[in-house]
Amino acid sequence: MKKMYLFIFILIIIILVIDRCTVINLSPKLLFTNYKKFPELNDGLKSDKYAMYRATETANVNIRYFPQNNFFLLSNFQTNGYFHIIKIDPNGENVFELKFEGKDAFKFVESINCFVIGADSIYDFSAVKPLALPFSEVLNRDKNIAPKEWEQIFEQKYSTADIVLYGWHTDLENAQCVYFRNNGKWTKLYTFLNAGPMYVYAEGSKIECKIKGRKIPHKWHEEHFLKDPARATYSNELRHTDDYITPYNSDFSFFPDQALKYEALGALKTLAFSKETYTTEGYYNPGIPNTFYGTAYYELNVHNEVFNFKTVAYKHNGIGEITQSDIYLFGLPLNFTNKSDVGFLAYDYGTNFHENGKKGLYVIRKK
Repeated sequence: MKKMYLFIFILIIIILVIDRCTVINLSPKLLFTNYKKFPELNDGLKSDKYAMYRATETANVNIRYFPQNNFFLLSNFQTNGYFHIIKIDPNGENVFELKFEGKDAFKFVESINCFVIGADSIYDFSAVKPLALPFSEVLNRDKNIAPKEWEQIFEQKYSTADIVLYGWHTDLENAQCVYFRNNGKWTKLYTFLNAGPMYVYAEGSKIECKIKGRKIPHKWHEEHFLKDPARATYSNELRHTDDYITPYNSDFSFFPDQALKYEALGALKTLAFSKETYTTEGYYNPGIPNTFYGTAYYELNVHNEVFNFKTVAYKHNGIGEITQSDIYLFGLPLNFTNKSDVGFLAYDYGTNFHENGKKGLYVIRKK
Protein backbone atom coordinates (compact mmCIF):
# COMPACT_ATOMS: atom_id res chain seq x y z
CA MET A 1 0.00 0.00 0.00
CA LYS A 2 2.82 2.41 0.88
CA LYS A 3 4.47 1.68 -2.45
CA MET A 4 1.24 2.51 -4.25
CA TYR A 5 0.94 5.85 -2.39
CA LEU A 6 4.58 6.59 -3.15
CA PHE A 7 4.02 5.74 -6.80
CA ILE A 8 0.97 8.03 -6.97
CA PHE A 9 2.90 10.83 -5.25
CA ILE A 10 5.84 10.51 -7.64
CA LEU A 11 3.46 10.39 -10.61
CA ILE A 12 1.75 13.59 -9.45
CA ILE A 13 5.13 15.31 -9.08
CA ILE A 14 6.15 14.20 -12.58
CA ILE A 15 2.88 15.47 -14.07
CA LEU A 16 3.26 18.80 -12.26
CA VAL A 17 6.85 19.19 -13.49
CA ILE A 18 5.84 18.38 -17.05
CA ASP A 19 2.85 20.74 -16.86
CA ARG A 20 4.65 23.65 -15.20
CA CYS A 21 8.13 23.39 -16.70
CA THR A 22 7.72 22.10 -20.27
CA VAL A 23 5.59 22.71 -23.35
CA ILE A 24 4.31 19.14 -23.34
CA ASN A 25 0.49 19.23 -23.30
CA LEU A 26 -1.19 16.59 -21.16
CA SER A 27 -4.72 17.99 -21.21
CA PRO A 28 -7.34 15.43 -22.34
CA LYS A 29 -9.11 18.31 -24.10
CA LEU A 30 -6.19 18.46 -26.53
CA LEU A 31 -5.50 14.75 -26.74
CA PHE A 32 -9.04 13.51 -27.37
CA THR A 33 -10.88 16.32 -29.22
CA ASN A 34 -10.87 17.87 -32.68
CA TYR A 35 -10.04 21.37 -31.42
CA LYS A 36 -6.85 21.49 -33.50
CA LYS A 37 -9.01 21.36 -36.63
CA PHE A 38 -10.64 24.68 -35.74
CA PRO A 39 -10.04 27.45 -38.32
CA GLU A 40 -7.76 30.31 -37.36
CA LEU A 41 -9.26 33.64 -36.38
CA ASN A 42 -9.29 35.31 -39.77
CA ASP A 43 -11.32 37.15 -42.35
CA GLY A 44 -14.35 35.19 -43.55
CA LEU A 45 -15.37 33.10 -40.53
CA LYS A 46 -19.04 32.11 -40.78
CA SER A 47 -21.89 30.52 -38.88
CA ASP A 48 -25.28 29.65 -40.32
CA LYS A 49 -26.63 33.20 -40.17
CA TYR A 50 -23.66 35.42 -39.31
CA ALA A 51 -20.30 36.25 -40.85
CA MET A 52 -17.16 37.86 -39.49
CA TYR A 53 -14.78 39.98 -41.54
CA ARG A 54 -11.53 41.69 -40.62
CA ALA A 55 -11.82 45.47 -40.78
CA THR A 56 -8.36 46.43 -39.48
CA GLU A 57 -4.99 44.79 -38.94
CA THR A 58 -4.08 46.88 -35.89
CA ALA A 59 -4.91 46.49 -32.21
CA ASN A 60 -6.66 48.90 -29.80
CA VAL A 61 -8.91 50.40 -32.44
CA ASN A 62 -11.32 53.07 -31.17
CA ILE A 63 -14.98 52.13 -31.88
CA ARG A 64 -17.79 54.69 -31.58
CA TYR A 65 -21.45 54.71 -32.55
CA PHE A 66 -23.34 57.76 -33.86
CA PRO A 67 -27.09 57.24 -33.35
CA GLN A 68 -28.33 60.31 -35.23
CA ASN A 69 -27.16 58.95 -38.58
CA ASN A 70 -26.86 55.33 -37.38
CA PHE A 71 -23.25 54.45 -38.19
CA PHE A 72 -20.02 53.30 -36.54
CA LEU A 73 -16.57 54.84 -36.75
CA LEU A 74 -13.42 52.78 -36.33
CA SER A 75 -10.32 54.91 -35.86
CA ASN A 76 -6.72 54.14 -35.11
CA PHE A 77 -3.78 56.44 -34.43
CA GLN A 78 -0.21 55.21 -34.52
CA THR A 79 3.21 56.84 -34.57
CA ASN A 80 4.76 58.63 -37.55
CA GLY A 81 1.52 60.29 -38.63
CA TYR A 82 -0.45 57.09 -39.30
CA PHE A 83 -4.23 57.48 -39.02
CA HIS A 84 -6.89 55.13 -40.33
CA ILE A 85 -10.64 55.76 -40.02
CA ILE A 86 -13.49 53.58 -41.34
CA LYS A 87 -17.22 54.23 -41.52
CA ILE A 88 -19.38 51.15 -40.95
CA ASP A 89 -23.10 51.27 -41.72
CA PRO A 90 -25.80 49.64 -39.50
CA ASN A 91 -25.58 46.46 -41.59
CA GLY A 92 -21.87 46.11 -40.91
CA GLU A 93 -20.67 47.22 -44.34
CA ASN A 94 -17.55 49.34 -44.85
CA VAL A 95 -18.94 52.36 -46.72
CA PHE A 96 -16.02 54.82 -46.55
CA GLU A 97 -12.49 55.01 -45.19
CA LEU A 98 -9.40 57.20 -45.13
CA LYS A 99 -5.83 56.28 -44.34
CA PHE A 100 -2.96 58.72 -43.84
CA GLU A 101 0.68 57.71 -43.41
CA GLY A 102 3.26 60.41 -42.80
CA LYS A 103 3.01 63.34 -45.19
CA ASP A 104 -0.16 63.38 -47.28
CA ALA A 105 -1.91 65.73 -49.69
CA PHE A 106 -4.77 66.27 -47.22
CA LYS A 107 -2.29 67.46 -44.54
CA PHE A 108 -4.09 65.59 -41.77
CA VAL A 109 -4.19 67.46 -38.46
CA GLU A 110 -6.61 65.65 -36.14
CA SER A 111 -9.96 63.90 -35.80
CA ILE A 112 -12.75 65.34 -33.62
CA ASN A 113 -16.08 63.56 -33.13
CA CYS A 114 -16.92 62.32 -36.66
CA PHE A 115 -14.91 65.05 -38.40
CA VAL A 116 -11.47 64.52 -39.92
CA ILE A 117 -9.56 67.77 -40.18
CA GLY A 118 -6.77 68.75 -42.54
CA ALA A 119 -4.80 71.97 -42.81
CA ASP A 120 -7.06 73.31 -45.58
CA SER A 121 -10.26 71.22 -45.51
CA ILE A 122 -12.46 68.95 -43.42
CA TYR A 123 -14.39 65.67 -43.84
CA ASP A 124 -17.77 65.06 -42.21
CA PHE A 125 -18.16 61.29 -41.82
CA SER A 126 -21.84 61.66 -40.96
CA ALA A 127 -22.49 62.60 -44.60
CA VAL A 128 -23.76 59.90 -46.96
CA LYS A 129 -20.76 60.57 -49.21
CA PRO A 130 -18.04 62.31 -47.19
CA LEU A 131 -16.06 64.91 -49.12
CA ALA A 132 -13.15 67.15 -48.16
CA LEU A 133 -14.76 70.59 -47.94
CA PRO A 134 -12.32 73.55 -47.99
CA PHE A 135 -12.48 76.24 -45.35
CA SER A 136 -14.42 79.22 -46.67
CA GLU A 137 -12.81 81.55 -44.13
CA VAL A 138 -9.52 81.37 -42.21
CA LEU A 139 -9.31 84.02 -39.49
CA ASN A 140 -6.55 85.18 -37.14
CA ARG A 141 -3.84 83.03 -38.69
CA ASP A 142 -1.41 85.93 -38.31
CA LYS A 143 -2.75 86.94 -34.88
CA ASN A 144 -3.99 90.20 -36.41
CA ILE A 145 -7.36 90.25 -34.59
CA ALA A 146 -7.68 91.89 -31.19
CA PRO A 147 -9.15 89.70 -28.40
CA LYS A 148 -12.33 91.79 -28.15
CA GLU A 149 -12.99 91.44 -31.90
CA TRP A 150 -12.12 87.73 -31.68
CA GLU A 151 -14.81 87.25 -29.03
CA GLN A 152 -17.35 89.11 -31.17
CA ILE A 153 -16.57 86.90 -34.17
CA PHE A 154 -16.85 83.81 -31.98
CA GLU A 155 -20.23 84.83 -30.59
CA GLN A 156 -21.64 85.66 -34.03
CA LYS A 157 -20.41 82.40 -35.60
CA TYR A 158 -21.36 80.26 -32.59
CA SER A 159 -24.93 81.55 -32.43
CA THR A 160 -25.75 80.44 -35.97
CA ALA A 161 -23.50 77.39 -36.36
CA ASP A 162 -24.85 73.82 -36.31
CA ILE A 163 -21.33 72.42 -35.68
CA VAL A 164 -18.62 73.95 -33.46
CA LEU A 165 -15.38 72.05 -32.80
CA TYR A 166 -12.42 72.95 -30.61
CA GLY A 167 -9.11 71.85 -32.11
CA TRP A 168 -6.05 71.29 -29.98
CA HIS A 169 -3.74 70.38 -32.86
CA THR A 170 -3.44 72.65 -35.91
CA ASP A 171 -1.07 73.25 -38.78
CA LEU A 172 0.54 76.00 -36.68
CA GLU A 173 2.63 75.18 -33.64
CA ASN A 174 1.59 78.20 -31.63
CA ALA A 175 -2.22 78.19 -31.84
CA GLN A 176 -5.35 76.15 -31.37
CA CYS A 177 -8.48 76.51 -33.51
CA VAL A 178 -12.24 76.80 -33.39
CA TYR A 179 -14.11 75.35 -36.37
CA PHE A 180 -17.60 76.60 -37.21
CA ARG A 181 -20.03 75.21 -39.77
CA ASN A 182 -22.60 77.79 -40.84
CA ASN A 183 -25.01 76.97 -43.68
CA GLY A 184 -22.75 74.17 -44.86
CA LYS A 185 -19.62 76.35 -45.01
CA TRP A 186 -16.62 76.03 -42.70
CA THR A 187 -14.69 78.76 -40.89
CA LYS A 188 -11.39 78.23 -39.10
CA LEU A 189 -10.70 80.73 -36.31
CA TYR A 190 -7.22 80.51 -34.77
CA THR A 191 -6.68 81.33 -31.11
CA PHE A 192 -3.74 83.25 -29.67
CA LEU A 193 -2.01 80.85 -27.26
CA ASN A 194 0.99 82.76 -25.85
CA ALA A 195 0.21 85.85 -27.89
CA GLY A 196 -3.14 86.47 -26.16
CA PRO A 197 -5.99 84.88 -24.20
CA MET A 198 -6.02 81.08 -24.14
CA TYR A 199 -9.65 80.45 -25.03
CA VAL A 200 -9.19 76.78 -26.01
CA TYR A 201 -7.47 74.57 -23.45
CA ALA A 202 -7.04 70.94 -22.40
CA GLU A 203 -8.84 69.66 -19.31
CA GLY A 204 -7.67 66.10 -18.88
CA SER A 205 -8.42 64.31 -22.13
CA LYS A 206 -11.09 66.86 -23.13
CA ILE A 207 -10.60 70.04 -25.13
CA GLU A 208 -12.72 72.89 -23.75
CA CYS A 209 -13.43 76.53 -24.55
CA LYS A 210 -13.87 79.28 -21.99
CA ILE A 211 -14.54 82.97 -22.67
CA LYS A 212 -14.82 85.53 -19.87
CA GLY A 213 -14.95 82.73 -17.33
CA ARG A 214 -17.86 80.97 -19.04
CA LYS A 215 -17.35 77.47 -20.42
CA ILE A 216 -18.94 77.17 -23.86
CA PRO A 217 -19.93 73.67 -25.04
CA HIS A 218 -19.02 72.25 -28.40
CA LYS A 219 -21.71 71.47 -30.94
CA TRP A 220 -21.28 68.07 -32.54
CA HIS A 221 -22.99 64.73 -33.16
CA GLU A 222 -24.01 62.45 -30.29
CA GLU A 223 -21.52 59.59 -29.95
CA HIS A 224 -21.16 56.54 -27.70
CA PHE A 225 -18.58 53.86 -27.03
CA LEU A 226 -19.47 50.19 -27.18
CA LYS A 227 -18.80 47.82 -24.29
CA ASP A 228 -17.82 44.26 -23.48
CA PRO A 229 -19.94 43.73 -20.33
CA ALA A 230 -18.28 40.41 -19.49
CA ARG A 231 -14.93 42.19 -19.17
CA ALA A 232 -16.42 45.55 -18.06
CA THR A 233 -14.36 47.20 -20.81
CA TYR A 234 -15.22 50.00 -23.23
CA SER A 235 -14.21 50.40 -26.88
CA ASN A 236 -12.00 53.49 -26.60
CA GLU A 237 -8.40 52.98 -27.67
CA LEU A 238 -7.24 52.78 -24.03
CA ARG A 239 -9.80 50.05 -23.26
CA HIS A 240 -11.02 51.76 -20.10
CA THR A 241 -12.64 49.45 -17.55
CA ASP A 242 -15.35 50.21 -15.02
CA ASP A 243 -12.81 49.73 -12.22
CA TYR A 244 -10.59 52.41 -13.74
CA ILE A 245 -13.42 54.85 -14.53
CA THR A 246 -15.51 54.68 -11.34
CA PRO A 247 -13.22 56.66 -8.95
CA TYR A 248 -13.27 59.66 -11.33
CA ASN A 249 -16.85 59.42 -12.54
CA SER A 250 -19.23 60.16 -9.67
CA ASP A 251 -21.19 62.64 -11.82
CA PHE A 252 -20.54 60.79 -15.11
CA SER A 253 -18.67 63.79 -16.53
CA PHE A 254 -15.36 61.92 -16.89
CA PHE A 255 -16.88 59.05 -18.90
CA PRO A 256 -20.61 59.62 -19.59
CA ASP A 257 -21.19 56.24 -21.24
CA GLN A 258 -20.76 54.47 -17.92
CA ALA A 259 -24.28 55.64 -17.11
CA LEU A 260 -25.68 53.58 -20.00
CA LYS A 261 -26.87 50.00 -19.78
CA TYR A 262 -25.27 47.36 -22.00
CA GLU A 263 -26.14 43.75 -22.68
CA ALA A 264 -23.57 41.19 -23.80
CA LEU A 265 -23.46 40.75 -27.57
CA GLY A 266 -22.63 37.10 -26.99
CA ALA A 267 -20.37 34.79 -25.01
CA LEU A 268 -16.76 33.81 -25.65
CA LYS A 269 -15.65 30.55 -24.07
CA THR A 270 -12.07 29.29 -23.90
CA LEU A 271 -12.18 25.55 -24.60
CA ALA A 272 -8.48 24.71 -24.30
CA PHE A 273 -4.95 26.09 -24.41
CA SER A 274 -2.00 24.41 -26.08
CA LYS A 275 1.48 25.41 -24.88
CA GLU A 276 4.07 26.00 -27.61
CA THR A 277 6.85 28.11 -26.09
CA TYR A 278 7.61 30.10 -22.95
CA THR A 279 9.67 32.90 -21.45
CA THR A 280 11.69 32.91 -18.23
CA GLU A 281 12.26 36.06 -16.22
CA GLY A 282 14.08 36.90 -13.02
CA TYR A 283 17.78 37.12 -12.23
CA TYR A 284 17.77 33.99 -10.06
CA ASN A 285 15.31 32.02 -12.18
CA PRO A 286 16.89 28.60 -12.95
CA GLY A 287 14.80 28.26 -16.12
CA ILE A 288 11.27 27.83 -14.80
CA PRO A 289 8.73 29.35 -17.23
CA ASN A 290 6.99 32.56 -16.14
CA THR A 291 4.60 32.68 -19.09
CA PHE A 292 3.54 30.09 -21.64
CA TYR A 293 2.62 31.12 -25.18
CA GLY A 294 0.63 28.98 -27.55
CA THR A 295 -2.76 28.51 -29.18
CA ALA A 296 -6.16 28.91 -27.52
CA TYR A 297 -9.33 27.29 -28.86
CA TYR A 298 -12.58 29.24 -28.59
CA GLU A 299 -16.32 28.96 -28.90
CA LEU A 300 -18.04 32.25 -29.71
CA ASN A 301 -21.82 32.33 -29.33
CA VAL A 302 -23.54 35.37 -30.89
CA HIS A 303 -27.35 35.41 -31.00
CA ASN A 304 -27.28 31.60 -30.62
CA GLU A 305 -24.96 31.31 -33.61
CA VAL A 306 -21.67 29.53 -32.89
CA PHE A 307 -18.21 30.33 -34.28
CA ASN A 308 -15.27 28.09 -33.41
CA PHE A 309 -11.75 29.36 -33.99
CA LYS A 310 -8.21 29.27 -32.66
CA THR A 311 -5.61 31.98 -32.21
CA VAL A 312 -2.42 32.81 -30.34
CA ALA A 313 -2.78 33.36 -26.58
CA TYR A 314 -0.68 33.28 -23.42
CA LYS A 315 -0.99 32.02 -19.87
CA HIS A 316 1.04 32.96 -16.82
CA ASN A 317 2.51 30.01 -14.98
CA GLY A 318 0.70 29.68 -11.67
CA ILE A 319 -2.22 28.15 -9.87
CA GLY A 320 -5.53 29.62 -10.98
CA GLU A 321 -4.07 31.56 -13.92
CA ILE A 322 -6.36 31.84 -16.93
CA THR A 323 -5.66 31.90 -20.66
CA GLN A 324 -5.35 35.42 -22.02
CA SER A 325 -5.54 36.62 -25.60
CA ASP A 326 -6.86 40.19 -25.16
CA ILE A 327 -10.07 39.45 -27.04
CA TYR A 328 -13.07 41.75 -26.48
CA LEU A 329 -16.64 41.39 -27.70
CA PHE A 330 -18.12 44.88 -28.10
CA GLY A 331 -21.83 45.65 -28.45
CA LEU A 332 -24.11 48.69 -28.44
CA PRO A 333 -25.86 50.29 -25.47
CA LEU A 334 -29.27 48.72 -24.89
CA ASN A 335 -31.23 51.74 -26.07
CA PHE A 336 -29.67 51.47 -29.54
CA THR A 337 -29.73 47.70 -30.15
CA ASN A 338 -32.98 48.10 -32.10
CA LYS A 339 -31.10 50.20 -34.69
CA SER A 340 -28.33 47.71 -35.49
CA ASP A 341 -27.31 44.21 -34.42
CA VAL A 342 -23.71 44.61 -35.64
CA GLY A 343 -20.99 43.70 -33.16
CA PHE A 344 -17.20 43.76 -33.06
CA LEU A 345 -14.56 41.31 -31.93
CA ALA A 346 -11.34 43.12 -31.04
CA TYR A 347 -8.20 40.98 -30.95
CA ASP A 348 -5.69 43.19 -29.14
CA TYR A 349 -2.99 40.58 -28.47
CA GLY A 350 -0.74 42.61 -26.23
CA THR A 351 2.74 41.44 -27.18
CA ASN A 352 4.80 40.87 -30.31
CA PHE A 353 6.22 37.64 -28.89
CA HIS A 354 4.81 34.52 -30.58
CA GLU A 355 2.53 36.81 -32.60
CA ASN A 356 0.55 35.38 -35.52
CA GLY A 357 -0.40 38.46 -37.57
CA LYS A 358 -4.12 38.22 -36.73
CA LYS A 359 -4.44 41.31 -34.54
CA GLY A 360 -7.22 43.66 -35.50
CA LEU A 361 -10.91 44.41 -35.39
CA TYR A 362 -13.43 41.94 -36.77
CA VAL A 363 -16.97 43.00 -37.71
CA ILE A 364 -19.74 40.53 -36.84
CA ARG A 365 -22.84 40.94 -39.00
CA LYS A 366 -25.69 39.00 -40.55
CA LYS A 367 -24.99 37.31 -43.86
